[in-house]
Amino acid sequence: MTLSPRERQYYFRDYYDQGEELVLEGAQLRCELSSRFAMNQNYEGHLPADGPIVIIEPPGPGVETTERGNAALLLEYEGTLKADGYRLDIDKEAKITIAASGKRGLRYGMDALHRLLRIEDGKCRLPVAAVHDEPSFPVRGIIEGFYGTPWSFEDRMDSVRYMAAHRMNAFMYAPKDDPYHRELWREPYPEEIFARIAELKQECDKHLVDFYYCISPGNDLQFRSESDFASLEAKLAAMISIGVRHFALLMDDIDYVLTGDNLHYLERSGLAHAFVANRVHDYLSSQMQGATLAMCPSEYWSYWDTEYKRDIRGKLHAEIKVFWTGYFVFAPQIGSRHAQDNSGYYGHDLWLWDNIPVNDCDHDRLFLDPVRGRYSQLGRTGHQAVVANPMNQWECSKITLNTMAHYMWNSERYMPELSWELSVREFAGELEEEMMFFCRQNLNSRLYTGGYEELKEAVNSKDIPQLDVYFDRLEHSASRLLELDNPKFREEAEPWLQRALADVALWRAVREKVTGPGGPGADEELRGRAEACRAFPVRLGSDPAWRAAEAWGLAALEGKSGYRLTMTHGEL
Repeated sequence: MTLSPRERQYYFRDYYDQGEELVLEGAQLRCELSSRFAMNQNYEGHLPADGPIVIIEPPGPGVETTERGNAALLLEYEGTLKADGYRLDIDKEAKITIAASGKRGLRYGMDALHRLLRIEDGKCRLPVAAVHDEPSFPVRGIIEGFYGTPWSFEDRMDSVRYMAAHRMNAFMYAPKDDPYHRELWREPYPEEIFARIAELKQECDKHLVDFYYCISPGNDLQFRSESDFASLEAKLAAMISIGVRHFALLMDDIDYVLTGDNLHYLERSGLAHAFVANRVHDYLSSQMQGATLAMCPSEYWSYWDTEYKRDIRGKLHAEIKVFWTGYFVFAPQIGSRHAQDNSGYYGHDLWLWDNIPVNDCDHDRLFLDPVRGRYSQLGRTGHQAVVANPMNQWECSKITLNTMAHYMWNSERYMPELSWELSVREFAGELEEEMMFFCRQNLNSRLYTGGYEELKEAVNSKDIPQLDVYFDRLEHSASRLLELDNPKFREEAEPWLQRALADVALWRAVREKVTGPGGPGADEELRGRAEACRAFPVRLGSDPAWRAAEAWGLAALEGKSGYRLTMTHGEL
């Protein structure tokens, strides 16, 4: 997606140009490559060049070539840049320089070149510009950590490619309902599943995304049992055998009150969890250099100090990272005070496990709005990572995750509405307007209580012409999105798109009831449309037709069971 001049100032941390443009003949940017990055010149797969950009490798010794480019591309090593950071310079002489301290930085620099390039009238157009771009957090990514049906391996593969294209660098495998991750943690993976995990790890390597294997043994681990630790180490050893170097021990969502021999042996759960994590750390350290280990404590969401946290900060090995989710499981805000306090309470590098846009507690909802309410200076409060926990619906998660990627890369400049606009445009293309309207019907009610103002105003004033406009637009948007050239989105979102059309039909029955001649036919139509809506296992967050029916006294909200018709007429 090519960025406008305004968007460049937002997307890149530092962007400089003086309005000059480099115009090159040809419908491809053909770059003659030279490098001072490393002697081995091993960049295969790490310089994403396709379509409008072609890399022309230098010929080998004694090999002549007549292939010429229209630009020169120089790669340089620059160790002062942060990990994953890069510098991109485009000069008026058609020389392009990408400097980085690692291969991911080179990749992101090439991605930036793609976003700046325009092809018009058979010519390549690039701004004469300089970009200096470095991330706010060293670790940025996705944790598949929700309850319910886990993603398919095809979804996981796609998520890896998506992260690589959006400056994220970590995929954490932790599906709650994978039995071998949690319930059957002692048992080895069946051969077929293990082969798919190995394939996923290879895909991560190909795209320079770190694969994290997470395991959750806390429900029934016996802390004195050498057999249990042997099973745990065997599970980790299998992952090490396929090249995994990053791990997480998850002790979340368990009954962490110690009983029986566990209580006699280690006395308190904080001591016990530090003990287990330290043993895992020692094992990993004995097997490889530079392994990463994070742990998710049982008290992963509180914002006050506790005995449990005191034990973690006092006993947990200094190199182990600690997850938390903010001051609540679904935290509407993560501000400076709670972030700073918890950094001190745990006494370790904190990794934010952000439960956005996860919907495992709201299976009937899609959440399609941007991340909001995160402290712009979070990286200065002991936080080294931000990972998002998506929805069961991978494709639909992309809209919010794109905004998360913007925050992860440059939290200091993050603007939710602008990121949302960019994300929706990238996702929906020419149906951007329809997609944004649909997104605005599906806001994350656990994190944001605003929205739906246009609907609220029309409902509160019983403005029938305005409601007609609103529902006509909802019908148009849902109908067009059912034709979007994205089969995966259509498959995942169809229940909600069809529910939107059912809401339109319900509104028209309400309208006929309150403006027409009435009679048994209108009553029967209203009942039928209402039952059709209630039969859907999903709903829109805006609940538009039911709110309209409620305004005229035709329906009432009855707790968690939702709306029901009352068949009274209010002010008729």
